[in-house]
Amino acid sequence: MATSLAYVIQESEPQLPLLSDEVQIDPQTQLQREVQTNLQNEINLVLTKIADPELREISQTILGEMLRFFDWLARIENNLHKLDTLLESLSLLEVLEFEARSLTDYIDAKAIKAAAGNERLHEVLDGISYGITHDLRRIFERELVRGVTEQSIPLVYGKILHAHGLLTNCFQQSTITLLQVFNPALDASKLFNDVELRLQQSLILCRDLASLMRFVRLAQANGDPDVLRSVTVRILEFRDGSMQYLMYKDWRGYESLALEVITAIENNLDPKPLLHRFLCYLEVLYGHVKMRAVLADDFPYSGGEEEL
Repeated sequence: MATSLAYVIQESEPQLPLLSDEVQIDPQTQLQREVQTNLQNEINLVLTKIADPELREISQTILGEMLRFFDWLARIENNLHKLDTLLESLSLLEVLEFEARSLTDYIDAKAIKAAAGNERLHEVLDGISYGITHDLRRIFERELVRGVTEQSIPLVYGKILHAHGLLTNCFQQSTITLLQVFNPALDASKLFNDVELRLQQSLILCRDLASLMRFVRLAQANGDPDVLRSVTVRILEFRDGSMQYLMYKDWRGYESLALEVITAIENNLDPKPLLHRFLCYLEVLYGHVKMRAVLADDFPYSGGEEEL
């Protein structure tokens, strides 16, 4: 019979309160310290380039929050090596959810309005808010990280690991896109020292986009109900999986077109015009992904676009 996490926690450590702002979390590994130092230096450099005091203030606030988020993610990462700290990791995730929702409230209520005269910054802030909200909903509502303490230890460990990966990617992409507004030459892969990880994510994205395009072409040529149902399954699988490796600005476009296709199929409408539009969109995405710098060795004409 699977061991309950709640039982193990009761035997090993007391219930931990949510962390307050005064709690200091120092990343434990040298690599984590180096990443944090490099990130702080890059943030300081970018802030000196922002002439507008209001834009500098909102950028400093958002980037400062991201630094705190990375501190907490570093502690969760280190805790994953010790099963008796699973409850602490769940508490950290609860803190991250609350703080990240507060950050999106700040972005929506103040930052986006302040950036009204800067189209690029306005677009990035809107994408950051959308992306963070999307991942928080996925982690804490659809995948039910909250309330898992009665489940088996391996399942809880897996959910914490998955949530950590999603949030890490989410906050890294948010940080990179904001920094690149003011420093377009920023090398994202070097900033977080994760070239190999970004390479693997981009390869997965290329593979899954290519697979999805094949299914859409098949559905265009064969309108059999079973084929159309398989396309809807693939569309949803991509949304819940590899879509996280796309840039935030592409998430909303994908979800909007995907919803139109799925709605047409489920209501027995002619989906072919929508499938054509969806396929064209996927082809554009695929072309952009292949241009990422980390894929230059895999696709000879890559390297013309920064990777996120």
